[in-house]
Parts: sequence; structure tokens; C-alpha cells
Amino acid sequence: MTTFDMNSEACDLPDEAERLLASFTQRLIEIAAVSGTRGSDTSPTSVLNAMRLPAIALDRHGIAVDTNSAAESVFDQNIKIKDRRLFVRDPDSRTLIKQAIDQLCGPPQPNVLVAEPVVVPRLDKLPIIVRIWPFEGPEHPPAQDVHVLLTLNALGSRPGPPEAILAKTFRLTPSEAKLACVIARGAPPYIAARELKISRETARNQLKSVFAKTDTHRQSELVALLLQVE
Repeated sequence: MTTFDMNSEACDLPDEAERLLASFTQRLIEIAAVSGTRGSDTSPTSVLNAMRLPAIALDRHGIAVDTNSAAESVFDQNIKIKDRRLFVRDPDSRTLIKQAIDQLCGPPQPNVLVAEPVVVPRLDKLPIIVRIWPFEGPEHPPAQDVHVLLTLNALGSRPGPPEAILAKTFRLTPSEAKLACVIARGAPPYIAARELKISRETARNQLKSVFAKTDTHRQSELVALLLQVE
């Protein structure tokens, strides 16, 4: 087995797509915080779980105080909660995440993305993108102990829109439909190429064709369109 070397390729993630996803996640966290201020006993991770967003809540000491089922579904030997601490097998990713969490031990900065996303490589799997968020919820259980929220984006863990429907809707070739299905999950083209076992150049050419057939011009626009197909 080999470990995907993703840290050196993290910069390849499309900037616009990353900003879009970060903004969307930030809004979900705001919703989770507001939900708690209304007197609900629902934890912030439960609110995010209802939105199918894997999340881990940490206290100011880095102890995991809550984990939702969406996060538990992506845990494996590469990333999981062990002895109430986040365990990350890859040493480089582990260091980056620890540094980001330690940075949040000072005064809270609500709804601010304080660190770049950390790409956690996994053995024989697509990586997980971890985002570290400061959290300031209501001063009552269950959110009073939550100081940091970690959100996880496991590339490839969710099924994309059905290939056959994408092909029929947009008149895509079978290979273009397969690529579009992977792209719809939020994977950048180089990850799609790796998963489909095609060259990056082939992936780029197919993506250009998909753009033309869907009348889109950016990956964020394409993803937004494809996710409407069920």
C-alpha cells in the first residue's frame, strides 16, 4: 500500500472552489451557533450532522467533547478519535492540525477560518480535507465546552449524481459523465484523474468538454449545477 502524497499538491485545489466551500461551511457553523442560543439542547455537531457535514467538537484543551455520526462514518486507521484526542496517522498533517488548534487557545475569533485547510492523506484512499474553526456558542450545555470545531471533507466518500442521468441530461460521453460525477463530489481535476486512472491532460480535456456542454465556466459553477441532478 502507498500513501498519497497530498501535502505537496494541496496548492492545486482550485482557489475559487475552496473559497466557496469555506464560505458555505462557515455559514453552517453560524447556523449551529445560533441554534444553540435559542435554548436548544442540540449540540453544534448534531446540527451539522443534520446537514451531512462531518464535525468534531474540541474543548480549549483539545479534548474531543462531541463527534457526530457523519464524522464517525469517515474515521479509519488514518484519522479518528483515540483516547478523546484526534489521531492523524500522517505526521505532517498531524503537525499542521495541532498548530492550528494550539493557535485557538487564545481569545476566540468567532466564524473566522484561522488556518489553511489541511489535506490528510490516507492509505489507498482519497484524502480528507480538515478545516479548523474557532467556535463561540451559548453559555449553556451542550455548547459551552466547545472551543474549536473541526469539519471533515472526505473526498470520494459520498456518491456523486448518477452517471447515466448526467450523461442523458447534458449529452455527455460515458467518460465525461464519470469525470463529472467525481467533480460533483468536490474533487479537483487531478484527484479525479487519479481516481479514474487517466492522465491529468485527459482529465483537463474532458473537463473542458463538460464545461462546454453544461454552459459553465468555473468548477464551482459546474458543481452547483451538477448537484441539482438527482
